[in-house]
Amino acid sequence: MKLLIIGPNGKMGRAIVNTAYKNEAITIVGGIAPTGRNYIGIDLGILCGIGKQINANVYDNISDIIIQSDIIIDCTMPDVTISILKECLKNNKRFITGTTGFNEKELSEIQDAGKSIPLLLAANTSRLTHLFYSQLIGICRNIRETVDIDIIDFHDNMKIDAPSGTAKEISRIIAKELNFDLSTCCEFGRNGRERRKKNTIAFNSIRSGGIPGSIKVIFGFEDENLEIGLNIFNMNTFAKGIIDGCFYLLDKDNGLYSIEDVFSKKIISEV
Repeated sequence: MKLLIIGPNGKMGRAIVNTAYKNEAITIVGGIAPTGRNYIGIDLGILCGIGKQINANVYDNISDIIIQSDIIIDCTMPDVTISILKECLKNNKRFITGTTGFNEKELSEIQDAGKSIPLLLAANTSRLTHLFYSQLIGICRNIRETVDIDIIDFHDNMKIDAPSGTAKEISRIIAKELNFDLSTCCEFGRNGRERRKKNTIAFNSIRSGGIPGSIKVIFGFEDENLEIGLNIFNMNTFAKGIIDGCFYLLDKDNGLYSIEDVFSKKIISEV
């Protein structure tokens, strides 16, 4: 399997390069970075800390290398993702993206693209996160009284979107299970002097320093509360999920697939 990695110098890009390199079934053909970056032309093995050349350079023109790839991996920004998606459509290439924060128009473009190429939209590729989701569903199905829901997501100060894609997915899961109207039950931070409405989901997004990504959900009842949390220490867990997604997508027909499709299958990404 031959992979082309978009944004290889970011934290996620570096993790994907290192994870992919360890797998003997994978060949990395190159990386794509914005024009003008001082690492254009550098071997990914040197750029990403592998410690030796791996015969895969960084390019600033995707047309120079896309034909050599089987799957293009993108975990960048929505506008970059959409531009890369268009190149994948033009060249009939499989595409997997872990980017979050798409607007409705961008999501519509992604859905339409799934009619023409195999496309995996993977907002969170941590297997443990999806186990976390199942635990939340179990809790919600046993709630029989009024409850306040608080979702607190922690990330470093470089993360732009807030709430995070994971926090939004958690709110969708909870709202579905508790029959909340997601369009009216959400609050974003608290300010001023006003009593909290019943059965609401409140988001608080912490963006500080270099803290690793973590998420906490609090179920607040009148006489007690229940907290459930997940701590992620680095990008490796997401990178492993992305590589699992690549193996899943490799033999798929045209269509829009989700990371839930991937995790429902037994796929081994590591050597």
